[in-house]
Amino acid sequence: MTMSAFSRAHCAAPSKSRGAGIVELMVAATIGLVLIAGALSVFSNSRKSYNVNQDIGRMLENGNFALDEITRSLQLAGYWGRNNEGSLVRGRTGDGSFTPIATSNDATNDCTAGWYADVSKRIEGLNNTNAPYQTTCIPANRYSANTDVLVVRHVEPSAIPTASLVANTVYVRSDPVTAQLFVGTTIPAGLSAVSENFLLRSMAFYVSPNSVTATDAIPALRRVEVTAGPLLNVPAQPSADEIVVPGIENLQLQYGITTSGDARSANQYLDADNIAAANWANVVSVRVWLMVRSETAENGYLNTNTYSLPDGDFSPPSGDNFRRLLLTRTISLRNL
Repeated sequence: MTMSAFSRAHCAAPSKSRGAGIVELMVAATIGLVLIAGALSVFSNSRKSYNVNQDIGRMLENGNFALDEITRSLQLAGYWGRNNEGSLVRGRTGDGSFTPIATSNDATNDCTAGWYADVSKRIEGLNNTNAPYQTTCIPANRYSANTDVLVVRHVEPSAIPTASLVANTVYVRSDPVTAQLFVGTTIPAGLSAVSENFLLRSMAFYVSPNSVTATDAIPALRRVEVTAGPLLNVPAQPSADEIVVPGIENLQLQYGITTSGDARSANQYLDADNIAAANWANVVSVRVWLMVRSETAENGYLNTNTYSLPDGDFSPPSGDNFRRLLLTRTISLRNL
């Protein structure tokens, strides 16, 4: 065989190619698993951060909404349409010169006798108790122990034409110098031609251990108030009708009293049980503390925080895995 023939024969012979071995496959699989595990870890952490941010955002939304509702009511407290003097409203509870409206129009489930018509008190409150409302408008099974109750009374700002009055509903008809409570569609006589009708709002804010059902264990800020009847809207069991917002675990209040003659400036803040009945007229501002709690527990989270409330520090119970926010606001009263 010549050299040329040998070279051609050698080049024409097929070459052997070597594939990936078991070692290379195992290394590649390991690298792939590491990359997948890293991606899953990033996704899991991102998902957890997203859920935490969602919970915190919802708590802030709930808390600010609750504060806004309380603020609106307090800024309207003592507004009677054409004037802001509760002692001018005839037929109020305790009226010594005019028959109190509650005498002939007693409200079902009223917090106390004539409570809804006690408009000489634009605000009042209870400190860490629902007494004496526990058998009527705020039953024990609907009230979270050691939380405050805030009572606010006023009328809605928009006047109501006489033709739009509704039967069994409580109104105040007022002019700049006097006013009168009445129920139904027949307006009272004796007021001036410039008098107008306004819907009465007498309400109590309180905290309940449950929201929609009696066993859901989601605390909520509730509001019970006078409605058509007249009656206080106290359902037989928790319902969404009177929930202001869920997730509110505690409500604490202190009331700014003026004793210096300055009708706009508080020189001391007191709990409700330290305010004499006659001193509610001297309240010019209210400090509100709201403890907002997440509606669901968070796996892997343990709440070891301490929260400062006016009645002392609060620490969650051992093993608690609910997130919380403490919000506070000082609200000045306008109708003094």
